[in-house]
Amino acid sequence: MKNALPFAILCLGALGCADTLAGDDGEQPLLTSRQRIVGGAVDTAHAYVVGVGTRTRAFCSGTVISPRTVITAGHCYGGLSRVYFGPSLGRRAASVRIEASKRHPGYDPATLENDLTLLKLESDAPVQPAPLLRESMDNNGWYIGPDYTFVGYGVSDGVAGTGFGTRRVVTFPILAVGPARVGGTPGTINATQFYYQVPAMNTCSGDSGGPAFLVRWGVERHAGVTSFGDDPCTLDGVQARTDLDQISRFIQPTIDEFEADNPCRADGRCESSCDVGPDVVDPDCAEYHCGADGVCAQACVQPADPDCALDDDHAPEWSPGEW
Repeated sequence: MKNALPFAILCLGALGCADTLAGDDGEQPLLTSRQRIVGGAVDTAHAYVVGVGTRTRAFCSGTVISPRTVITAGHCYGGLSRVYFGPSLGRRAASVRIEASKRHPGYDPATLENDLTLLKLESDAPVQPAPLLRESMDNNGWYIGPDYTFVGYGVSDGVAGTGFGTRRVVTFPILAVGPARVGGTPGTINATQFYYQVPAMNTCSGDSGGPAFLVRWGVERHAGVTSFGDDPCTLDGVQARTDLDQISRFIQPTIDEFEADNPCRADGRCESSCDVGPDVVDPDCAEYHCGADGVCAQACVQPADPDCALDDDHAPEWSPGEW
């Protein structure tokens, strides 16, 4: 898709970046694309990365960040009614109905500023939530240089929809945190975005709304949402930031609204009574369960939590840096 912005871009989940381009039922069709996540591998480890879409199919990616809250891209907003779970999103994939959705009030379809949507699930997700990156990103060695992990269900070839639905993963560093001049597809990025440009590695159509994770204290944390990039996904890409500023202004207030009565919700505080095994329920507690304590914390990746490896359902087949 070209001309959704003042430059040639690919909105990585749908034919249009605004819900005005959706079909009659609000559903946004898959973009005709040439590639999935580029340079990556099939992923079975990131159970909290999910598909989002209508009652009949997913068309974007997302992440469970609290027991009943999923984050995805703002431009995926139109027609969302179900969240799908599993490494492959076939017709038999488990799903949960979306009870409410809220797009960032500052979302701009012309620039994809604040390209975020939060979804409230009708019941608790059947997977652990991913912890948030509760710190402020900047253009220094804490954020520019380390590898980020990008995950999504993007399509695999030029036939619309073909290949969409297999979760894939790739790791690479980012180049700049906005606001910044970056060249490439966007030329500049604003304060709600960050930018990457790595040969032979990228995100692509259908990966929209999927996460970028950054590891802190052995735990991978949600730092961004796949937003847009070049067509055909060979040059660069842009993520919507989900670090401290967006958490404070939009993400946390919405989680508190969606899950007001849930002491185990993501709120930056570990409620230890939530995690008595066998799985972490409160994502803020993940870092306290990375050792052998009888509680599996899937977000523990450096090293992996040995309690997850004891159960085939938790055993990760991929970790950052393994290729």
